[in-house]
Amino acid sequence: MRVLLDLFFTFAYLALISIGNSRAVISEMERLVVNVHGWMTHQAFVEAYAMGLLVPGPNMLNVLLIGNHVAGLPGAVASGLGMFGPTSFLLASVAWFIKQPNPPAWIKQFHTALGPIKIGWMLATVWNLGKDTVFLKDIFSTVICFLALLLSVRGLLNASWVIVLALLAGAIKGFFSN
Repeated sequence: MRVLLDLFFTFAYLALISIGNSRAVISEMERLVVNVHGWMTHQAFVEAYAMGLLVPGPNMLNVLLIGNHVAGLPGAVASGLGMFGPTSFLLASVAWFIKQPNPPAWIKQFHTALGPIKIGWMLATVWNLGKDTVFLKDIFSTVICFLALLLSVRGLLNASWVIVLALLAGAIKGFFSN
């Protein structure tokens, strides 16, 4: 029961500190899941994150995979409720309080002002998730990383397609390396 509460409160904390985009807290999530709680390895976390990107639905479905890894189906439910419950309740409360179909101008200005913070957190996430990979160890991997970054930042391809194309490029490299 203790691990279910830990899962819930860990992901509730992450959901509440995410600003503008929950992907911005991936590096903090990795720190908590891997280093603080020891629920999974860095590699298992990266794999859960990649799998969560490939599944249709909210962009943070990887929390369900983490919860399932830690405590099975009850863990997946606890982590999912933690990630999506408090923020959904908070947003529903704000919507009820405002009672307007369009948000006030200050909300849009606040969201715009937080853009640089969100970008910084996302860059920290990329660095933390990729620090133990083959990035910059050979020219092929470096080119693939920068192409994936370019395609993602410019919005030319969905993140799922970028992952699939990087997987195919890695498989082709592996095939010709042997």
